[in-house]
Amino acid sequence: MKTARRQDGKTAGCGTRRIGWVLFCLAVLPSCRLAVCQETSVTIYSDGRLLVRRTIPVAVARGTSTVVADLGVREADPASIVSLDSTVQIRGVRLFGATGLEGSLRRSMGSDVVFRVGPDSAPRYVRGTLLSLDPPTVRIDGYVLYGLPGSPVFPDSMVQLQSRVEVTLDAARATSSLRLMYQSNGLSWAASYALVLPRGGAGPAAVTGTAQVDNGGAVSLPGAQAQLLAGTVRRVTPTPRPMAAAAMRGVVVSSANLEESVDDEALSGTRVYTLPGTVDFAPGETRTVPLFARTVAAVEPEYILRQQGYGLTSAWPEEQRDQHPEIGYRVRRPPASPFGAVALPAGVVRAYEPDELNRPQLVGEASIQHTPPGRDLRLTTGTAFDLTAIRAQTAFERRGDRETVSAYRVEIQNAKSQAAVVQVTDQCPGRCEIMSSSVPGEQPTVASVIFRVTVPANGSATLQYQLRARW
Repeated sequence: MKTARRQDGKTAGCGTRRIGWVLFCLAVLPSCRLAVCQETSVTIYSDGRLLVRRTIPVAVARGTSTVVADLGVREADPASIVSLDSTVQIRGVRLFGATGLEGSLRRSMGSDVVFRVGPDSAPRYVRGTLLSLDPPTVRIDGYVLYGLPGSPVFPDSMVQLQSRVEVTLDAARATSSLRLMYQSNGLSWAASYALVLPRGGAGPAAVTGTAQVDNGGAVSLPGAQAQLLAGTVRRVTPTPRPMAAAAMRGVVVSSANLEESVDDEALSGTRVYTLPGTVDFAPGETRTVPLFARTVAAVEPEYILRQQGYGLTSAWPEEQRDQHPEIGYRVRRPPASPFGAVALPAGVVRAYEPDELNRPQLVGEASIQHTPPGRDLRLTTGTAFDLTAIRAQTAFERRGDRETVSAYRVEIQNAKSQAAVVQVTDQCPGRCEIMSSSVPGEQPTVASVIFRVTVPANGSATLQYQLRARW
């Protein structure tokens, strides 16, 4: 190797070359980091699908060749395997999906197989030729036996626990790795949230959110960058899940550091949540990771008394007694707040409220749909124990085939030690018109009305209203 000569006559040796190498590394460092983080990355869908992007360390010769690829999954869709290297083109894929006992038996068809027979305390072995699997047929000492004489045992060369994939490639240049993208099944995820309410249910509440990732035993991918995709992604031909029920035995549960949280981004009508760091996907493991850092949100309790059987198209002479309003909570999510800036994937919210000794008690669960940033959560968690109502129809008049006028009286009793605002709602078959009411009414839609009735502590309140319905 030639060395550069400096002006003082001395050669610029290792020092200059070292500086040049450092400058080169600095120039390519971003792409190096990208290559490292993309060695294995997985996108997990809530329906059990996963999209894998993986760099497989295998020698690829220039021209046409066939390599064996370890995909890290029990089975993959061969038609979904795509080369992510522009200089490598896939010419064909062969997938050997028969694994376990069935796979070893199929590969032994027409060959001699050793069977273990007798009790475990004194086993013995017999050799026979496997003639068929359907029905099981073995030739032993010149005789044909329908069924297997015992438990077959195999040499290592006949054992295959993972699907084996052979990929035929056409490479423009030789390379030491193969980068592939493919689809499989076996991982699924679901979101869950915990809402710890203040005493009484109103005020600041602590909110946490986690994603639970389930690996039923079909995926073994160490050091993978993982993403969770929330939203509906059309599936033309569902592929059966590769995991068997037996694979669910011995599930291990682990939890990530709750101080870390995921990053989310919008992507073609969906949301993608990138988990922090890398994940070792081990068969049979259930893992939880935080969706966002623990935060605080303002919560308001809501009591809603809905129409139950009293339609506006016919007369109802009997009153309805012992009605309990639904109890729920409105969780405020202003867009400028940390919690409001987060897009929430669909999941289950569990609400807790402390008792007199400050012990959190589960007071209800509610499901939420995918919720974009800035939208409040409205949770219905049960019915109000201390609030009861009597609802009666006091008048009914039909004014044609498609018009009625009805009047109602709603008496609400409150056994709580604090006042409560109960939202009395009614629904029309077409359009509603409030003709009169003892409490101002609201119309969120043309077919619905809401009356907010304040009921004093340990007291009662009465609402009377008259509606015209047209349809």
